[in-house]
Amino acid sequence: MNMIVLALDSSADTVSAAVLRDDEPLAERSWHMPRPTGRGGPPGGLLGVADATLADARAALAAVELVAVATGPGSFNGIRAGIAVAEGLALALGVPAVGVPTLDALAYQHVGRARVVCAILPAGRGEYYGASYTGTWMDWHRRSDYTCAAAADLLAALPADALLCGRVAEEVAGLAAACGLACAPAFASLARASFVGALARVRLQDPAFDVHASLQPLYLRRPGITRPSRPLTGVLDRSP
Repeated sequence: MNMIVLALDSSADTVSAAVLRDDEPLAERSWHMPRPTGRGGPPGGLLGVADATLADARAALAAVELVAVATGPGSFNGIRAGIAVAEGLALALGVPAVGVPTLDALAYQHVGRARVVCAILPAGRGEYYGASYTGTWMDWHRRSDYTCAAAADLLAALPADALLCGRVAEEVAGLAAACGLACAPAFASLARASFVGALARVRLQDPAFDVHASLQPLYLRRPGITRPSRPLTGVLDRSP
C-alpha cells in the first residue's frame, strides 16, 4: 500500500513530527519546550519541523497521503496551532487530515504491556488529564472518559494491574506505588508523533470513523483567559 503519513504533535510540552510509510517510521524529530508555540522552539515552528522531518525521510511533501495531528488535551495554543497546520497542509495536498487525542497516542505506545494502560498529563492547578485504555494494536479503545482531576482520583479508578504512562510526576509515582500500580519510565512515555500517525491510519480504516469530528480540539478545561459570560458592569458600564 505504501501510504506516506505526516504526523504532527504540538499539544503538550513537546513539538514533534514524524513521517511513516504505512506502519514503518521513516523519520521523527522532537523538541522539548514548555510552551510549544513560544520562543526558543525549532526554526520555522511546526511547519519547519515538518519540512525537516520530510527531508530526513527523503520524502516529498507532495507524496504525503494522510496528515495526522494530536488534538489534546494539553496546551490551548499548541492544540490550535497543530490542528490549523494539519488542516492547511491537508487542504493544499488534497488529502485527509485525521485528529488523534494526545492521551490516546501516549497510551498506544504501551499496547500489550498491561491489560489496562492509563495515560496522564499535567493539567495545572494540581490536576491531571487522564484516560485509560485496553485492546490490541488494531483495536485500541478507551475504557474511561477523558478526565481532568486530582491524581488520587484518577488512580483510584484503575485496576491493580494497570500501567501508568505519560508525564508521571514524583508525587504521582508515589501514589501509584501505594496503589500497587506500575509506572512506565519517562524515556518510554515521550510524546511521539509516530504513534499519532500510526493510530490515525488504523482509525481511518474504520468505515464508521468520523474524520471531521476527529479534528475537534479536546481541551477538557477552558483557557485561562476567556470572554466574560455576561456584560461587564460598574465602572466599565457607560450606559445612561
